[in-house]
Amino acid sequence: MNPMTFWMQSSLFWVRIFKQQQDAYLRILGQFAEKIPHETAEDLAREAEAMKEIATPKQKPTATQTAGVKSPAPRVAELASA
Repeated sequence: MNPMTFWMQSSLFWVRIFKQQQDAYLRILGQFAEKIPHETAEDLAREAEAMKEIATPKQKPTATQTAGVKSPAPRVAELASA
């Protein structure tokens, strides 16, 4: 047996061991993933509605609150059409 053949056989042995370990690890992760409770569309919609209520402002700003705020700069298209 020449050294190259021996090296290839030993490399293939370790590659097979590594692949078996990886397959077993992924199988275990898959089994754990099956046990995790999944959210339903109803749960996600309920959570989104709750977040929407929190994110929307309760009070619109009055004229006195916006008096100091400058209007945004005109856009290029607005300048060209003027």
